[in-house]
Amino acid sequence: MTLQTLCAQKREEKEGFLFQYGSRNGDIAYRKELASFLTRHYRYHVDSSSLVVTAGATQGLYMLASLLFSRGDVVFVEDPTYFIGFQIFKTDLGLKTISVPMDEDGIDVNMLDRLLEEHKKSSTVRVTENRPYWTMLYLIPTFHNPTGRCLSEARCRQLVQVARRHNILVVCDDVYNTLCYEKDSQGNFVTPPPALVSFDQETDPGFLGNVVSNGSFSKILSPGLRLGWIQAPKRIRSLIMNSSYCDSGGSFNNYTSGIIASALQLGLVEQHLGKIQEIYARNMNAVHKIIQEEWPSGVSCLLPKGGFFIWVEFPQGFSCAELQKTCIRDHNVSFYVGSICSPQGLFGNCLRVCFALYDLQTLTDAVRKIGQSARWMMEAHTT
Repeated sequence: MTLQTLCAQKREEKEGFLFQYGSRNGDIAYRKELASFLTRHYRYHVDSSSLVVTAGATQGLYMLASLLFSRGDVVFVEDPTYFIGFQIFKTDLGLKTISVPMDEDGIDVNMLDRLLEEHKKSSTVRVTENRPYWTMLYLIPTFHNPTGRCLSEARCRQLVQVARRHNILVVCDDVYNTLCYEKDSQGNFVTPPPALVSFDQETDPGFLGNVVSNGSFSKILSPGLRLGWIQAPKRIRSLIMNSSYCDSGGSFNNYTSGIIASALQLGLVEQHLGKIQEIYARNMNAVHKIIQEEWPSGVSCLLPKGGFFIWVEFPQGFSCAELQKTCIRDHNVSFYVGSICSPQGLFGNCLRVCFALYDLQTLTDAVRKIGQSARWMMEAHTT
């Protein structure tokens, strides 16, 4: 079935409903199909009533941060992290960001606990029904951008307990979760690590509702769709749906959500997901192999199990900003320097390679050229 046929089918079925504002939490058919899709991939039951439709993860993040926090408030972020995330907080909303380090298992929860204790003492935020948290943590727990790491299950449990104890909101950028490239013994892709929100369920003793999952179809289907979702506890959903922002516009991207509801129901999204998993896994393995075998010694990188990115670390003192300039000048090739992903400007000796955009030949040619320039720079510095 083509997209044109699908659109015509939805117009006939809905008799114009999709051209209207729509309900504030989104088209019920979309939320039901999405809940089934997430349940299959997230290792736990997702209820459609917990979902609110958004116009993508960036809009979801901006909406949550602007509804629940005010200029001058403090928010906590991983370091490194998605650079647009902390730019939204600092530049657009005037929030103060506090960086929390991470390691191979994700964010350092013990350090977060200490930082929360320290900053809570000086916080002047008054918690109310409309502002139920004094601060927020923003993180990417699964197939992290830029490092590709996953928050371990032990740390997921620990983080939820810390969030409950300190009464903070944890907003998870869950845009890469379904892009898992591990396979089982039969050659089938395994389910991804459990989402952080699955460790904060209403059936849990001590449940307060501290974790929000902010998802999107941008990485699975197309960023041009501008379609996503927020999975959140009731008190957060109520604040979203009762906001003037939602009151004026109704459902975000009502028409597109109706089209994707049918695509989900017909299994088209599952088919497409399987295809791109094969492509991205192939690209990822090819890039990692070149870095391991052809880039200079002293360079290290993790082979992620999913997502879009490979994070490369050079020896301390090496300038990836200079490497970037050299690659642009000599090869018309670029990448993200690690320091752009750090609120503190750290990780200047690191870089991020995205393996999800270009075809395999273009991608591997570019990665080889970066390695050649890196080798030349490192040899020049040692002579």
